[in-house]
Amino acid sequence: MASYNQFRNDNRLDAIWIPILNCGTSIFAGFVVFSVLGFMAHRTGLPIAAVATGGPSLAFETYPAALTMLPFPQLWSVLFFAMLYFLGMDSCFVQIEAIISSVTDAYPNLRKRKQLVAMGSIFILFLGSLIFVTNGGMYLLQMFDWYAASVSVISICLAEVIVVGWTYGCDNFVRDVEFMLGNKLNPWWPYSWKYITPVILTLIFATTIVFNTRISYNGVQYPEWAVFLGWCSCMVSMICIPGYMIYFLLTTKGSFKKRFEVGTSPTPKWGPQKAGDREAWKRYLSGTTSDPELSNINIIRITSL
Repeated sequence: MASYNQFRNDNRLDAIWIPILNCGTSIFAGFVVFSVLGFMAHRTGLPIAAVATGGPSLAFETYPAALTMLPFPQLWSVLFFAMLYFLGMDSCFVQIEAIISSVTDAYPNLRKRKQLVAMGSIFILFLGSLIFVTNGGMYLLQMFDWYAASVSVISICLAEVIVVGWTYGCDNFVRDVEFMLGNKLNPWWPYSWKYITPVILTLIFATTIVFNTRISYNGVQYPEWAVFLGWCSCMVSMICIPGYMIYFLLTTKGSFKKRFEVGTSPTPKWGPQKAGDREAWKRYLSGTTSDPELSNINIIRITSL
């Protein structure tokens, strides 16, 4: 989705403010949620553990019950469920656009029929989501949310950081970012990409696996086949990375070393998409740029990866 930004967009501000706002929103939401749960526990006389439910139960059972105790409960209920609706729509926009961008990038001929690609993607996702509105749909939703949205996301993020920091090369990535921004990066950024972030993600991944508890919903333990199906849904997105790596090594000609070097090196198409930016980037790599904003940046050429 970052490809929709302006080429000279200062991504440093996005990388700083988005996590701060995200964490701040979560902390503020935590105060709101637990204040409501505490009130419900006091009002019903139940322990907080019996009231504090997570996931869909919190949104569709606990909070609606709390809203009925407020003045003008109909108004607050409409506002609350309208908020849930727009949050879901916002998430769908991002996910659908990511699918459309991936398909049209892989098959450029479909860019002229982007509307049909969008309609086809939405229709396929609609058919796949029908299982979640059946009688046992809530159990399936809980299972997919438990497995598909935890370990796989962390592992994919870890793979991306390793590819940027160690495969493509942190120096090369810093060079590209400095070209886009027009000034040098703080040394903290490459250290974060190369060391700090991979270590943190590895710890999160390890703790998620070690302390992973057996999934249950409404006090019902999921059977073994459901747990297996959940891990399969988790592996669907994770296996694409090593799967394509194996496919590339098997279908590319040459020695294993040559195939590995080709697979871990930028393609000739790598670089800015627009012709003007691409020409400036080539001059920047050769050290002949006349841009005064870029003249004080040390040029780091790609020699080997």
